Amino acid sequence: MKQEPKLKEAFSRAAQEETEWLDRSLTYRERAGAETLYKRHRDTALRLIRKRKDASAKWAAGLTAAAAAVILLLWGLNRPVPDPVTLAADPANSVISLLTGEPLPADTDTPEQTAPPAESPLPELKAQLADFPADQKYPVYTGPGTNYERARQNKAAVSTNDWIQVFGTENGYLMIQYAVTASQYRIGYIDASSLPGNIDAGPLALASLPALILQETALTDDPLGEGQPLHTLSAGTEVQWLAVMGGWAYLEWTGDGQPVRGFVPADAVGRKTAP
Repeated sequence: MKQEPKLKEAFSRAAQEETEWLDRSLTYRERAGAETLYKRHRDTALRLIRKRKDASAKWAAGLTAAAAAVILLLWGLNRPVPDPVTLAADPANSVISLLTGEPLPADTDTPEQTAPPAESPLPELKAQLADFPADQKYPVYTGPGTNYERARQNKAAVSTNDWIQVFGTENGYLMIQYAVTASQYRIGYIDASSLPGNIDAGPLALASLPALILQETALTDDPLGEGQPLHTLSAGTEVQWLAVMGGWAYLEWTGDGQPVRGFVPADAVGRKTAP
C-alpha cells in the first residue's frame, strides 16, 4: 500500500496545523473538546487506511482525513461563547495534547472577566513663568492661607527680583515655585493679589483623596532641588493626596494642629481603602 505513508503524512500535517491554530484561539474547555473530536476522526481515518487495500478505500480515507480537518476548522470558527470556567490548580487535571503529549496551558481569560477598575487619576501640577514687578517681597505659606505652616521657622518669603513660576490659585492664594539658593527651591503660596494682571494662572485643579504613608519618608517643599524636609512622616500616617508632579505626590497633612502641604516620593504613599 504505497500511498498509505503519504496519506498519513498529509493528514497529520493538515490536522496538526488546524489543531495548533485551535490551541491558540480556543478557550480551555473548547480545546478539550477539539482534542476529543480530533482523536475520533484521526482514529477513524487510520482504521480506514489500514482496512481498505483498493484505490477507492484509499480515496475515502483521504477524504475522511480532510473532512476531519475542515470540521475542526468550522467548529472553531462557529463555536458558541463559552461559559466562565474555573480552572483547577492541580496540573493532573489538565488536558493532555495528543500531538505533543504535554499539558495544554490553562486559559483563564473569559468574556466575563474584566480588568479591575483603574484608580481615579490625580491632577498633574504644571507651572508657568511669570514676570512680577521688581522689588517686592511676599510671605510664603505651605498652603493657601495664613493658617498653614510657614517654612524656615515662619520666615519663608519670596523676592520678585528673581524668577517665579506660578501653578494656579486657590482660596485667594497663588501657588508658586521660586529659588532659595542655586540648588534649593521652594513651592508654596502667596497672596493672589500679587499676581500681575497680564498673567492668567487659573484655578488649581486638586483632588482630596484619603491616603496613607507606606514607609517613613520626608515631607518637603523642595521636590526639584535639595529636598530639605519640612517633617518626617512615619508609616501609617494619614494624609490627603492632592496631586502629582513627576515622580512626586503632593499631600496635605495636619501635624500639631496646623496643616502643611508638601511632597513625598509617589511610591511612599498609597490610597486609603474603605474598611
